[in-house]
Amino acid sequence: MTRSLDSSSIKPKVSIILASGSESRKLMLEEAGIVFDVIISPTDEDLIKNKISSLPYSEQVVHLAKAKAEPVSQQNPDSIVIGGDQMCALDNTLLHKPGSKDKAIESLKLLANQKHFQHSGVCIYKNNECLWDYSETVELKMHDLSEKEIVNYVDIENPINAAGAYKFESLGCNLFSYVNGSSHTVRGMPLLPLLNALRDLKIIDLE
Repeated sequence: MTRSLDSSSIKPKVSIILASGSESRKLMLEEAGIVFDVIISPTDEDLIKNKISSLPYSEQVVHLAKAKAEPVSQQNPDSIVIGGDQMCALDNTLLHKPGSKDKAIESLKLLANQKHFQHSGVCIYKNNECLWDYSETVELKMHDLSEKEIVNYVDIENPINAAGAYKFESLGCNLFSYVNGSSHTVRGMPLLPLLNALRDLKIIDLE
């Protein structure tokens, strides 16, 4: 899938591929005006997670981002490939995409009135070579939500495919008493560092 080119688009010097099925990452690149294709990586994330589980989460997300980008880059050596990954951690517990409303409610009950972290990693590949990688961590604290608030939120947004069981880009931002860091990172990709890297690598500019 290719983003349509219009007057607000930034056409890259080299074709860009997002190696992710994340709607949030796709939306952020679109909001930034980047023209790109989407190719979902065939990477077996669970297998890799088992191998790197002893690493800090901030490093794990970079490993996973690279693992997603690499096979897509192998198949598309002339393109710039962007890989990304995200982990939501409460203490030493990872809160994965819940997959169901019941599990989303369970996750939000755990997070209510608690401090937790969103770790996000991103990388840029070309011709099977990593040109740049980066990770960023954001600290968040959720309000002391009532069960009714949690159930109502889940019914409205159905955040079953969101790390941490909330969609920060929409109603989910109302769940928090504070956020220390970038909202883009909470949404799943450190967008400004990525855009800066694409500019430094002479892939995008406004000329």
